[in-house]
Amino acid sequence: MADFDYMGYNQRKRAAAGTYGASSARNAYAQFLAQQRGSRKKFNFQNETEKLTPKLVTSFSQRGLAGPGVKSGVFERGLTDFAKQRFEGMSDINREQDEEMQQLKLQDAQERAEYDQQIAELESQKQAAIAQAAATLSAFKPFLGG
Repeated sequence: MADFDYMGYNQRKRAAAGTYGASSARNAYAQFLAQQRGSRKKFNFQNETEKLTPKLVTSFSQRGLAGPGVKSGVFERGLTDFAKQRFEGMSDINREQDEEMQQLKLQDAQERAEYDQQIAELESQKQAAIAQAAATLSAFKPFLGG
């Protein structure tokens, strides 16, 4: 009969819970930092593009392609390209942030599954030990006058 250490069972169960709790907290903090990084990137990108907008218009005005009474396809195309680049840049930042968050959530789900597996394994060992002890006690039943 394999002896089952109930004290060790509780210690291993608490250790698994502690390990999962620590990794879950690290993961939550990593998600928080990822959100902050993403927000900072968006803010910086928006500030940079806002600073570039007047320079873009000025560059077309200096060449006589923009201004009062001037209708220029080149100017309109330049603004369209600028807006498209700005949109694509912001989309890239959002996509990067989403991918990082998904990766962190996947990692958290994997760690939870690992924790659940450890607990299930401990419970299975405990149940097997109880069944073995019951079988051993049942073997002594004829000697107890029953």
